[in-house]
Amino acid sequence: MAIMTARNTPDSYPEVSFCETDTAKIVNMLIKGYELITQRTLYPADPVRVFILWVADIITQERELINYSARMNIPRYAVGVFLDALAELFYNVHRLLPEPATCVLRFELSVAQEENYTIPQAIQVTVDGEIIFRTTETIMFPAGQDYVEVPAVCLTAGTVGNGFVPGQINKMVDEQFLYFKDVYNVTESEGGTEQESDNDFYNRMRESVESYSTAGPEGGYIYHGKSASSVISDIMPDSPTPGFADIRVMLHNGELPGEEILKRVEEKLSAKDIRPMCDFVQVAAPETVPFHIDITYYIPEGKNAATAEIIQNVETAVQNYIAWQTEKMGRDINPSYFHGLLMQTGIKRAEIREPQFMKLEKKCVAALDGNPRAVNGGTEDE
Repeated sequence: MAIMTARNTPDSYPEVSFCETDTAKIVNMLIKGYELITQRTLYPADPVRVFILWVADIITQERELINYSARMNIPRYAVGVFLDALAELFYNVHRLLPEPATCVLRFELSVAQEENYTIPQAIQVTVDGEIIFRTTETIMFPAGQDYVEVPAVCLTAGTVGNGFVPGQINKMVDEQFLYFKDVYNVTESEGGTEQESDNDFYNRMRESVESYSTAGPEGGYIYHGKSASSVISDIMPDSPTPGFADIRVMLHNGELPGEEILKRVEEKLSAKDIRPMCDFVQVAAPETVPFHIDITYYIPEGKNAATAEIIQNVETAVQNYIAWQTEKMGRDINPSYFHGLLMQTGIKRAEIREPQFMKLEKKCVAALDGNPRAVNGGTEDE
C-alpha cells in the first residue's frame, strides 16, 4: 500500500510517518540483529539471508498498513469513511451527497380555461425514456392562461441530468392530462452533483470554523456557499456598501453557474440561521474579463528529433495555462505564469503578444476569447 501524500494546505505542515518503511533499512536491521545474536556473517547466497529478505518484505507491508492506518487519523491524509469520521470533530459538518439536477418545465394547454385548472399529481417528463424529471409543485393553470411554469427535479441523482438545454426535456412519461398540448424545459437543467470529493470536503471542514460567527465574516459566506452544492469550487464574498453582501460563485473547471445553482446558493445563504439579520444577500456569477492567447515559440537547434514532442508539450502548456487562469475569481491575467509553463516544454524562447497583464477585481474572472494561437517559429541556435 502506497504512503498517502498530504493535501495542499495553507501552512507548511511537515510530512508525518509513524514507522520506518524503507525495505533496505529493515533488511540491514534484521541482518545486523541476526549476526549479533549468532556471531556469524551472513553472505549474499546464505539461505538464512534469503529467509530474512522474505521476512523483511512481510514487515515492510505490515508497516505500510500501520502507517496508512495511523495517517487516517490525520485530516490532511484521511480519505473516504475515515475523513467522514473525522468530521465529527466539526459541528454539523457532513460530506455533501449526490444531488439531482433541476430545471423549470413549461406546460401548455390547447385551450385556456375559464376557471383555475389544477393537476394535483406530480407529472414526469423525460429526455429519452431513461432520464426522467418530475414536477415538485402542483400544476395550476390560472383562469384564462394557457401555460404555466413549474420546477422539476431529475429522478436520478448526479451529473447525468445536467446540461439539457431548453426544449430537450419534452416527452411525457405519464398519460396526458385533459387539454394537454405541449411540455418542454425553459431553463437548462443543472445542479446535479456527484458525492463531494475528499479534497473539497477537507477544505470545507477547515473553512467551517468561520461559520460559527454571527457577524457575517467572509469565511462564513464561503463555507455556507460551498455547502449548497459540491459543484461549487470558489465563492467570493464582498460588501461594497454596509449591509450588502455581494456573493459571486464559480464552479469546477472554470465553469460559470446557471440560474439553478445561483438560486440554490441564495436560498442557502438567506436562511434565518445563516444570514446576519441586517445583511441583504445577492448571489451572481462573476463578471468575465476576456483575454486572448497569441504566441510564437522557437525550438533550439539540435532538437529536431524532439520537435513533435516539444510541440505537444507547448499545446499542453497552453491548455494548463487556460485552466489555471480561468479557474479562480480575482486572479490577475498573468502572462509571466504562462511564460514559466512554456519554458518547461523544451523551447528556447517564447514571444507572448497576448495576453497582456491585467489586474482583476475580486468579483471578476478571466475568460478565454476565441481559440488560442500558438505558432512554431522554427529553430534558433544558442
